[in-house]
Amino acid sequence: MRFKLAALPLMLFAATAGAEEYNSFTKANYFDTEFGASDADTLNFETIYYFGGKETLGPLKEFEYINKVSNFSAEFSHVNTGSIDHDTFSVGGEYFTSSGFVVGAGIVDLWENNVDYQSIGYLFSPDFLVTLKHIDYDSDNEFSVDARYNHQLNSTDYIGFNLFVDEEFDTRSLSSKYFTHLGGEQYLTAELTYTNFDEFDDHWKLDSEFFFTQRTSIGFSFDENEVYKLGMNHFFNRHFAVEAAYVSNTDSDDDYDIYQIGMTVQL
Repeated sequence: MRFKLAALPLMLFAATAGAEEYNSFTKANYFDTEFGASDADTLNFETIYYFGGKETLGPLKEFEYINKVSNFSAEFSHVNTGSIDHDTFSVGGEYFTSSGFVVGAGIVDLWENNVDYQSIGYLFSPDFLVTLKHIDYDSDNEFSVDARYNHQLNSTDYIGFNLFVDEEFDTRSLSSKYFTHLGGEQYLTAELTYTNFDEFDDHWKLDSEFFFTQRTSIGFSFDENEVYKLGMNHFFNRHFAVEAAYVSNTDSDDDYDIYQIGMTVQL
């Protein structure tokens, strides 16, 4: 009995020692979109740096549901349709204070229009964050509220909820993500999003991802508009991953196909 009690801390350490920690994430993706007789090529680069370590939940691409680490991010996209080129650039960041308040700001250069935003939030607990956001368009302003809650089921599994509403309640969106450890290196995620619009039809989307190991996964999504997505992701080591995906809209009135390849560097 004394041997078992003495070995317990070592067993607990071994169970958590496999977690990895990262500070920066950089992604590059290429999209080939085929829409009838038209074709568009998109290059997208995005990077985010956290001023503190982000610890994995098992899979190298899965982290806590509610981020609580100050960060700075930037993104650039280039779209070519054959006759028109569009560039989009954005920068932003969040600062988490020791008192629980969170402030954020950013700017988006959207083709020839600029959009800037500011946000303030409060972390009521490590599992509950509420954020008020102000978006300033060239000729319009908009406020929205975002509430995020994490319910920890056990040491690994959780179910998270996210509620978004705009200032006039014209748009309301509720999403939920379930993360579970199946055993060994196998994990599963499932996410459902439902959006209610006053002036448009309601919309729902289902996403799921199965991890064969901490480094390899396949994902599938489907939404109300009959848009399917099938993708895979694989880490060759703890820092470098590649992904590929195929997206198809089977609606005869809005038929298109998207082919995606990309890579991720985590440091």
